[in-house]
Amino acid sequence: MPLAPVALAFALGLATATRFRPHPVTLWLVGSLSLLVAAWLLLHRRIGAAALALMLTTALLGFLRAAAPILPADHIARRLLPSPIRLEGRLIAEPIRWTPDRTRLVLEAEAVTEGTARRPTRGIVQVTLYGEPPPLTEGQRIAGEFRLHRPVGFRNPGGFDYPGHLAREGIFVVGSARADRLDVLTPEAPPWPVRIKRWAMETIQRHLPPASAALLAGLLLGERTDLSRAADEGFRRAGVYHILAVSGFNVALIASAIFLGLLLLGLPRRLVAAVAIFLLLGFALVVGGQPSVVRATVMGVLLLLGLLLERETNLFNSVALAALLILLWRPGELWEPGFQLSFAATLGILYLSRPWISRLKARGWHGWVAASVAVSLGAQLAVMPVMLVHFNQLSLIGIAANLVVVPLAAVATTGGLAALLLTLLHEGSGDVLFQSLWLILLALRGAVRFFAAIPAAMIHLPAPHPATAVSFYAILALLPHLEGRRWLRVGATTLSAVILAATLWPWVRPADGRLRVTFLDVGQGDAAFVELPDGRRVLVDGGPGGERRFDVGERVVSPFLWNHAVAALDAVVMTHGDPDHAGGLTAILRHFRVREFWDNGTGDRGAEAIRRLAERQGILHRQLRAGDRIWLGPVLITVLNPPATLLRGSLRGPASDENNNSLVLRLEWGLASFLLTGDVEEEGEAELLARRRPLGHLVLKVAHHGSRFSTTEEFLRTARPALTVISVGAGNPFRHPSPEVLERLDRAHARIYRTDRDGAVLLETDAAKLRVTRWASRATETWRLDSEGG
Repeated sequence: MPLAPVALAFALGLATATRFRPHPVTLWLVGSLSLLVAAWLLLHRRIGAAALALMLTTALLGFLRAAAPILPADHIARRLLPSPIRLEGRLIAEPIRWTPDRTRLVLEAEAVTEGTARRPTRGIVQVTLYGEPPPLTEGQRIAGEFRLHRPVGFRNPGGFDYPGHLAREGIFVVGSARADRLDVLTPEAPPWPVRIKRWAMETIQRHLPPASAALLAGLLLGERTDLSRAADEGFRRAGVYHILAVSGFNVALIASAIFLGLLLLGLPRRLVAAVAIFLLLGFALVVGGQPSVVRATVMGVLLLLGLLLERETNLFNSVALAALLILLWRPGELWEPGFQLSFAATLGILYLSRPWISRLKARGWHGWVAASVAVSLGAQLAVMPVMLVHFNQLSLIGIAANLVVVPLAAVATTGGLAALLLTLLHEGSGDVLFQSLWLILLALRGAVRFFAAIPAAMIHLPAPHPATAVSFYAILALLPHLEGRRWLRVGATTLSAVILAATLWPWVRPADGRLRVTFLDVGQGDAAFVELPDGRRVLVDGGPGGERRFDVGERVVSPFLWNHAVAALDAVVMTHGDPDHAGGLTAILRHFRVREFWDNGTGDRGAEAIRRLAERQGILHRQLRAGDRIWLGPVLITVLNPPATLLRGSLRGPASDENNNSLVLRLEWGLASFLLTGDVEEEGEAELLARRRPLGHLVLKVAHHGSRFSTTEEFLRTARPALTVISVGAGNPFRHPSPEVLERLDRAHARIYRTDRDGAVLLETDAAKLRVTRWASRATETWRLDSEGG
């Protein structure tokens, strides 16, 4: 029986469940009725109609499987969590150390202590541990003081739905703790897959230099935590990241090596297949249950079962069965990039490569070259929309890079497995093989660096509209059937033209004569994107970032800009050097063509490094001071701070001096005006008032995330804002925004928007009206402008 329609119907049911929520009883009644109809149709030999009825039943089952779980009364997500709270639980995954001082733990909660009362609880909690962690492993019980809360992502247009991602993993509570306050309740007793993986990692690290060891661990075990950021980015740019994901490529190599190795021992073919199935399942348990591993393992097991039972295996059925098993087990995987990339690539290879291989061979191509090009092209085309939706990335040299990198990776993977097994028998012999592999790994790293360094090796595009993606896949479905079919070629050509127009339109459409300011949700930091009426674009600050923290510039601001078809910025502004404003700008300067860089010339080594990066890239640098006026088309930008002689001697020390010397910019266009105040504090505000700068405006970006040391009564009386925006992170340790500031704004009769509650705040004006959209709720308000600024 073909399983592909069954898997497709089940997936459609899962997908539909996110848009419609009928009562479960209704679904059960419709499903039962469709099943009865299918049975009646089968009895009357109406096979086609019966199949459709069965597909409807399968889709309804998918719909039901996607229903949100009902959390039990004692689930930790149902508790009104005090902060901090003592939590006990059991680690259900290996800790992941993603920076030197941050470790991610996932634990099954068992009990919470509130006051003196210890109460049982349940539910999965994801925790970030700060500091040097004690030795921990899956299965251990731990306890400690945790700050717990519901997950909150960065709510921006086109942004990644982090809470939704965690919910699909069954995680509804996240938190943080200090490592030195963690109690380990039970000794280390890792399960056997973890022990094997640790032994393999330690063996690889013992025999190879760090960079090569990290690469081989990625190839063999899918373990990428030790891979440097530069190496990780290189594999992405070269379009060969799949070899580090324990995909079908890796599993097929491992299965083939196991199968051939057992055959060489002289074992009967059917016994070899049976033992290979057992070992392949063990390998899957060791490397983990990500979709690419499950899909490749199911396909490998079915192929080996075919050999064992001496029956031919239908590859499309194998793929469909793997998809069904994963979606039955974890229905939320349908929306995860790993699932989509794995199955898209596999189907692209199976569906597209065979006819292309035949045609290339007929034109005189060598068999291996024809197969490599066809397989790589089929996979690259099939994953293209998925890569754009999730990562805004399109590799232009992936096919060429795969022709060189994949053979090297295949030798390294099979050689690495052989070296591990040989080490079990004789440490010295294993070391000899590891040392010979070092040259292969060196060549592999060099090839990746070469392809990644090619200009425009990877480009960034907006996520395609769903209709565009569907049209693209329709073309791929037609490709093997175009020869000799004129009307199919006409249809494919027409669809291609539509897709090209839809892709190019965001880049070529004319400016619409509106001024837009988007205060992005970047957590505890600042980033504002300004789109001017003539189409020019300015970014003011880039949010938090840097080597030792989550890089908002890389992971939040850049995707927002790519999804808005931004390839170049007319100006990037660093209001001051604090990492919550400037940290993300490094990624921005690397990813986008920037015409001018504006700053105040102050800051620590981090700010100086950003200035040097701008200088190396040939960006015009403007060091601004109060009184500077810049016209960008019809918009006037007036610099109000810092003064020519920088402020010094703030009551709260040098950090306050840095804040008080923030760039303060006033944007004016017709009756609309915006005041962007950086982190200026009360001394800086007093200086602005003393210099009698024009402060009256429509929209005020509240300084320093709503700190009580900013936004004084005197400043507000002069500024008279109608609307205010506070860029602030939820649950931040500084308790921003201060209740005092909120009271002052309330007394000033100013409308308050906050990124911690409203997500991104989008302001759009045509010089007569101002529309304000709170992205988290999609609620929009319209304000009519007048000569008083409100």
